[in-house]
This record gives sequence, structure tokens and C-alpha cells, in this order.
Amino acid sequence: MKMLSKRLLGLMVAMTASASLIASSAFAQTLPPTTVNYSFDVPLAKVIPNPCNGGFTLVNGTAHLVIAATKSSTGFELAVGLSGSGTGIDVSATGVPIITGLPQYVYDSSFGATTTFPDGVPDYFERTLVANDYLIRNSTQFSTNDSYSMNTTFRLVFTNGSPAAVPVLESVSVACD
Repeated sequence: MKMLSKRLLGLMVAMTASASLIASSAFAQTLPPTTVNYSFDVPLAKVIPNPCNGGFTLVNGTAHLVIAATKSSTGFELAVGLSGSGTGIDVSATGVPIITGLPQYVYDSSFGATTTFPDGVPDYFERTLVANDYLIRNSTQFSTNDSYSMNTTFRLVFTNGSPAAVPVLESVSVACD
């Protein structure tokens, strides 16, 4: 009987130790994710070709950039977003304002993407993103039929989860809506 008690006690100690190890490894895998956020505004000024009238539009406004990097037990996630807003006026090819009597354009832009890496932070990766810009005349009085959009393709490069360089402009397309 004494031998059976010792074996039973030994078995209980082994089971308790195993349960503790299993619980501690499960706890280590469920730690909360760590996120680092970058967010800032940049003044925006650019001249865009207007395909509707053969002229150009000077856009002034603000671009808002957001980058979030999250590391968790399920891997690494990187989210990038850019939005812009402002106004646009008709200008010559050299950027000189042209008096047309037409209302200003309302400018809006956005793009974003999220990439997940289950194996953790990659040493290097590239991502192509397309920014969509929209220019619409701010008029309720009459239709000008010269609203248009522009799609700009960028290539982003990241090293160890951080931007490695300035985005590379790959292409621009403009179309009258």
C-alpha cells in the first residue's frame, strides 16, 4: 500500500508539472500584440494635367500618412495609408493661375494596404500601391463636365519592417470622368 501511495504521489507531481509547463507555454503564446504607429501630416502642392480641357490644375492641401507595425504571436503586420484633401485651381503649364470664372476643384486622394507575415518581421520586402486622386468642381450652380481622376502607382521598400527609402513613382494615368 505504501508503494502504491508513492507511485500515486509521483504521478500527481508529474501531472502537475506537465500542466504547469503546458500552461506557461500557452501563456507565452498569447501575449498581447505590440504596435508602433507613425502618423504625420505633410503640406501638399502639385500641378496635375487636366485631361478634360488640356490644361493643368494646381492642387494645395494636406496629405496625412499613417504607418502601423504590429508584432504578435501570430506574426508581423504592416499597414500603410495615405489620404489627402484640398482644393485646386486652373493654371498654365508653368503654374501661373488662369482666371476662368469657374469654381475651384475639390481634391480628395487615398490609398492603403495591409501586409501580414506569419513568420515574423521580414528582412526585406516590396509593395506596390496605387493612389487614387479625384478632382471635382465645387459647383452647385452649373455642370462643368471637367471632373477627373488620376491614378499614381508607387513602389514601397521595407527593411526589417521599416521604410527603407522614399517611395518610387512608377506610373501616372489621368482620365476625364
